[in-house]
Amino acid sequence: MKPMNKVMHSVYVAVLFSAVVFNAAVYAHSSPTAQDDPCPAPNIRTDVRPNAGGQPIKVTVGIYMIDLMEINDIKQTLTGDFAVVLRWVDPRLRQLEGCEISIDDTWSPSLIFINSGRKFTSRPREVGIEPGGQVTYAQRYSGTFATYHHLSDFPFDKQTFRISLISAQWTEEDIQLVVDEKMTGYRKPLNVSDWTIKGVEATIGRRYSKALEKFSSRCDFNISAERIKAYYLWKVILPLCLIVVMSWCVFWINPAQYGPQIGLSATSMLTLIAFIFATTNMVPRLGYLTLLDRFIVFSTILVFLALVESLTTVYLVSKEKKELAMRVDLLSRFAFPIVFGTISFVAFFL
Repeated sequence: MKPMNKVMHSVYVAVLFSAVVFNAAVYAHSSPTAQDDPCPAPNIRTDVRPNAGGQPIKVTVGIYMIDLMEINDIKQTLTGDFAVVLRWVDPRLRQLEGCEISIDDTWSPSLIFINSGRKFTSRPREVGIEPGGQVTYAQRYSGTFATYHHLSDFPFDKQTFRISLISAQWTEEDIQLVVDEKMTGYRKPLNVSDWTIKGVEATIGRRYSKALEKFSSRCDFNISAERIKAYYLWKVILPLCLIVVMSWCVFWINPAQYGPQIGLSATSMLTLIAFIFATTNMVPRLGYLTLLDRFIVFSTILVFLALVESLTTVYLVSKEKKELAMRVDLLSRFAFPIVFGTISFVAFFL
């Protein structure tokens, strides 16, 4: 290599090395280290609550129902989208004012939904630190929540569905839940189609924990809802009434014409049985009768009695007692509608 080329090579290497050193120095100066990071992970014990051994920490809870997509009577669940906002004060975090840190790096009340079902979160698991160590944790939960449905008045029932939050780790001696009224409510309109939401309310209760052998503070989000009746009136109640009325047509057929009488009565009975099977899957297998079940049972009895009446009049005609058979038909024309009307009034209005 010529001397000039050697000199140029040395200069090139020196310049390149200087550039690398300069860039490294700039990067080291501009990239925050653990000491220079304005929002480092706090050096506190996450298993020790603020004011340990003192008064319980007040944790405000706000639950907002963003949407409600489905209320399932068969599975006893509701599918919805909920926002939960928790606030508490941790003086140990005063120096992190304005920061957002992972909730796993600090103490938290560890609230969970006690309603079983699949739930998904859509926000980062981070808390925001405000002046004085005020901590805010906001999370969005969507999925299914197990609920209890008391269906004795189905399909004209009103329900109060409860979703509960409770601490999995801390008792009421450690944290005291308080409802955040400003952050509690629901959005209008909701996507649920067969219910009318009358209102929501958050209340504070307590629940005994066998694992901790103490009571824990609990926040209940109560959803008051009323089932929309129009579908069941037109698609269930009206067809059922028409089947029952159809069975009364035998009272206007001459008892001597036993073929049409027996055929119409049997057809009414079979139609009602098919209708019962078609409506069976509206509710789960319950240990009690719903309002609709009771109405169907009474309707079935009336249709069966109409069949028995037609057989009776046919028998009377066969014994040459046609006049008595006609009187039985005449009495049935008034008795059956009166009984059915009374049953319907008692079932739906009393």
